[in-house]
Amino acid sequence: MRRSIGLLLAVGLVLGAASVATAGKAKPAKIFTDPTGDAGLNNEALPGADQGGFDLTEGTIAKKGKNLVFSVEHAAMPAVGTLPEGFRFLWHFDVAGKNYRLTVKSANIGKPDAASQTGTERLGQVDTAGHFRVESCATDATLPVNLSVCEPIAYLKGAFDPGAATFGFELPLKTLKLKAGKSVIAPSTMSVATTSGCAICWVPDYGERSLTPYTIIDAATVSGRYKVTR
Repeated sequence: MRRSIGLLLAVGLVLGAASVATAGKAKPAKIFTDPTGDAGLNNEALPGADQGGFDLTEGTIAKKGKNLVFSVEHAAMPAVGTLPEGFRFLWHFDVAGKNYRLTVKSANIGKPDAASQTGTERLGQVDTAGHFRVESCATDATLPVNLSVCEPIAYLKGAFDPGAATFGFELPLKTLKLKAGKSVIAPSTMSVATTSGCAICWVPDYGERSLTPYTIIDAATVSGRYKVTR
């Protein structure tokens, strides 16, 4: 009997500790949601765009140790993630008044930006299992059409999961000098992002350049901001 009671107490302590650990684990913060069936071109849905892996549904951010985990869900996704090289996902955001952008592609051939000639450090390199990077951005207004000029800061670890119709990647806090309990991932104030409707979007890729707002396949509206948890 004593052994049984002791065993039950031990099991109870383990389950209690597990419950506390689960309760203390922060859930991912939902940053955007988007209805299904609206992926296409120029705000018009096109049949098959969702099956191409371009129909955004939800985006979240969560803290994992010293990294932030970004996850983006879709209505569907082909086995390759999305069509390679010719399309990219963009997520513009601000931190402490500075403009940044996340760029994601299912595959990438390293080459400079066609307009600004930035991004030459990976010239010739090929990524076939997903390409994830964070960039520092500014708006170039010297031409009649404003251009976003984004310099790569770091290349991130990430992966596409076609079975779950998602991709995810990790952004180390130190990359952008983010501070737990203080730093905030806020909606972008960059004019190119706010005026084009492409704060968060899938677009065709033309030599590291996109012709927004004329070629947006699907775009989502930011509904929240994320304060880095402790």
